[in-house]
Amino acid sequence: MYRLISFIVLFSLVSVLLYFHQQNSHYAYGHTDNHDEKIVEVPSESSVPMLTGSVHQDHSGSWYVKIQTDNFTFAPESVGLENEEAYHEGHAHLYLNGEKLNRMYGEYYNLDYLDPGTYQVKVTLHANNHGLLVYDGEEIAFEEELIVE
Repeated sequence: MYRLISFIVLFSLVSVLLYFHQQNSHYAYGHTDNHDEKIVEVPSESSVPMLTGSVHQDHSGSWYVKIQTDNFTFAPESVGLENEEAYHEGHAHLYLNGEKLNRMYGEYYNLDYLDPGTYQVKVTLHANNHGLLVYDGEEIAFEEELIVE
């Protein structure tokens, strides 16, 4: 009986530790820093999607990201499709200090009010299959350092 109770306690403890490790792990669901993502290389004979952007503060004090794309169309209705040759449509991923905040399906995203500090804002373009769009070995991305006083 003592062995059974010891086994149950030990098993429960290990299960709890594994759960918390997974939740705080570098590979936890919802967090990505592009290490485990699919890569979709845009071929040189194709028109290359382009991404530019900026970060601004609105009149209320909130911060927002504005992006512009060329040779790329946002297609939220097609997210999850596996057509890897659809280099010119998909969505964007928005990161703040390396943490993925959300997907973007258009040109604006409100970051809300930010505490004073330095922030790294990054937006990357992704195909419908969630693959990171890459051209000539470089991810198609916009990055800006933001300093909030």
